[in-house]
Amino acid sequence: MSEEQLNFILKTLMNEVDGIQSVALVSREGLIVNSILEEDVSPMHIAAMSAIILSTCERVLLEFKKGELDVCIIQGTEGKFICMECGEDFILVCVLQEDARMDICFTKMRSTVVKVVELTEN
Repeated sequence: MSEEQLNFILKTLMNEVDGIQSVALVSREGLIVNSILEEDVSPMHIAAMSAIILSTCERVLLEFKKGELDVCIIQGTEGKFICMECGEDFILVCVLQEDARMDICFTKMRSTVVKVVELTEN
């Protein structure tokens, strides 16, 4: 898995969705794999928080018998945080502006997951 290839995939996602401020690929253990982040965003923090959030969301779904996790969304008054599984080992994370179109973001994130999985499994 090439860092350049991953960076290209993440840049493509950012270019395809208006309003993405930061994007990251992190390990389930909370380590940064690749990212394109705003200046004031710490790669270590976004990776660690993403792993904790995803794990917590999965636990909630298990506890309430609501099936498998599709996507985790945290919506604030000034933007959104979205994370989804990216294969068995990774998490794809996007930080969005308040007015970003979530339907487009979900579609593009899912296609990005497919690309990353293909790249990491080969």
